[in-house]
Amino acid sequence: MTEKKSNRPPEGTPEFKAWLKEQSAKDIKDIFGENYQPADFDEVGVLSGSEHLLEKSDAELFPDEIEEYTPEERRKGFKAYTQKKNKSSKDQG
Repeated sequence: MTEKKSNRPPEGTPEFKAWLKEQSAKDIKDIFGENYQPADFDEVGVLSGSEHLLEKSDAELFPDEIEEYTPEERRKGFKAYTQKKNKSSKDQG
């Protein structure tokens, strides 16, 4: 990679266009040529980590972390109260 940068002519010059075409031709030959070997990817199993980690809960994976809220801190269910309008105040107004 450093070799490409050291031989690179200044941008906007005819030499740069010729150099760019040459570099592109090399890259295309490497990618689409007869000797091209695709990357060796493992097509089975998990993408990252290990299989035994998938079977554990967050509490098992992170035993040192405390719960976000303790049961005492958790908000209980709450009710929304609506005020009933007093009919007598309408009649007086």
